Amino acid sequence: MDPISTALMREFVAQNGLDELDEAKQFEHFSTFAVISSRFSDDFDTEDLVTGGISDLGIDAFAVIVNGRIIDDADGVTDLLNLNGYLDVEFVFIQAKRSSRFEGSALLALGDNLRNAIFNDEPALPVSDDIKRLVEIRRRVYESAARLKGNPECRIFYVTTGHWSNDEYLVSIINRKVRELMETNLFKDVKYTPIGAQQLHELYRNTKSSVSRDITFGRFVVLPTIKSVRASYLGVLPATEYIKLITDEDGNILKSVFIDNVRDFQGENPVNIGITSTITGGSLDQFALRNNGVTIVSREISTTGDVFTLRDYQVVNGCQTSHVLYAQQQSLTDALLIPVKLIHTDDEEITQEVIKSTNRQTPIDENDLLALTQFQRNLEDYYGGFPQDQKLYYERRSKQYAGQLDVEKSRIVPVGMQLKYFASMFLDAAYQAGRYQGTLLASVKDRVFKSEHRPEPYYTASLAFYRFDALLKRLVGEERKLRSFKFHLLNAFRYRYEPSALPPVADKRIAAYCAHLNEILWDQERCRAAFEVCADIIRESAASRSIPLARDAAKTRDLSEEVKTRAMAQNPRNVVSG
Repeated sequence: MDPISTALMREFVAQNGLDELDEAKQFEHFSTFAVISSRFSDDFDTEDLVTGGISDLGIDAFAVIVNGRIIDDADGVTDLLNLNGYLDVEFVFIQAKRSSRFEGSALLALGDNLRNAIFNDEPALPVSDDIKRLVEIRRRVYESAARLKGNPECRIFYVTTGHWSNDEYLVSIINRKVRELMETNLFKDVKYTPIGAQQLHELYRNTKSSVSRDITFGRFVVLPTIKSVRASYLGVLPATEYIKLITDEDGNILKSVFIDNVRDFQGENPVNIGITSTITGGSLDQFALRNNGVTIVSREISTTGDVFTLRDYQVVNGCQTSHVLYAQQQSLTDALLIPVKLIHTDDEEITQEVIKSTNRQTPIDENDLLALTQFQRNLEDYYGGFPQDQKLYYERRSKQYAGQLDVEKSRIVPVGMQLKYFASMFLDAAYQAGRYQGTLLASVKDRVFKSEHRPEPYYTASLAFYRFDALLKRLVGEERKLRSFKFHLLNAFRYRYEPSALPPVADKRIAAYCAHLNEILWDQERCRAAFEVCADIIRESAASRSIPLARDAAKTRDLSEEVKTRAMAQNPRNVVSG
């Protein structure tokens, strides 16, 4: 590999604790992170996307993005269908080679395997467990074809460290494979993208920078001075200018700017149908009268005349309007003016209050606002109080640690993952944690993130995952299957190693309870030994119930109960009393 690719990959590997992998596998993770980050703005773990490498049909990694979320298995399709009532699907496939050459045979084989083995009712080739899981997801998606917003999109990326020069022979192969996949009538669109070293460098660097856009904003009034707000504006923005703020360089919806919008896009509900009819019914000039508009919070704004440069901004209210405008781009002209409230502040509390207030104007489940509570701010402060070797970083605001090289990515704990860690370890919900987090939240919403809760068990659950996940990443071959049971390991650890009964999470006694577990986790040798014991508990539990060590098995309540029973039986308290 060239020295720049090597340096960037080493930085990524160090930040994600992937040092134990061989260089080829490291490159797969590095390429996957760079490519998927360009398609998906939220947090993800490349361990969940990179395949095992045996009988993977040339697919080194894949992601299935449904309704804006990456799903792990077919159950995720069902969860999101039940939640949203529709499916919006994108399949992403990656082949990553350290070679400095683009090989026509590899381009051919990947395209053929996708058509003949993945998007074929009866795959003709033997495939790995990861590919079987992919095929199951594909089946579940197309079984629900009547609920698809449109045919899925298919994105294929062939990554090397070479230089892409639009070689006619290679371009002809790509065009042929795209045409053959489109002829299946399964896709709305297929794109087969070669990524060379320079493009890979750019994709990776983009993961560390904030979104920046220039717009012409000529019709506004400046609001009076507001404490902790550098400037604020009320005005109207032509639709073509607003579209710049919500789309990327390829014209795709820029999901990352809606990360703080707690409602997300709700599909074809009556409000959105009404917005569409205003646009398509020839009433563009009335849009500003009929629509409440959008609220944008930007942490940095610079102006030159009427040209505004926004950096690190969020559309905190107006997600529904934005998605409808994006879908109706062909009908937009500058006659359509969008009411805009633009706020320039880097004060987090102001931002959160704006989000909460603007999103109360239409009905919203209070549980969707949990990430904005004082408890979340307190939890972030608690995480920040540990010495460097024990420190984890609670990511209350998405991407808040992006670009900070001194922050190891594997130490970052997003809100959604905190929910899964805590529920697995302290609420006995490990069998549910592998599903879409909205489904998990619905079942534990009255027992998590409560204002009276103490922060210690939240940190301990995240610490256990961080330490055990580092050990899971070193597993190879069949042992790698244990990763599917990562949340059960947390529950097994608590029941096996804490001899006292669990106090209420709001009780001050929980601090001592967690401190004992933390001492084990902070000690490298004791932690490794505990991991092996808990891994054996998982294996023995699965064997006793004749459950295979497969991803679906991790979602069974029976296994969860067996793990708990075996872990408790080995607890010193029970061994001594027995």
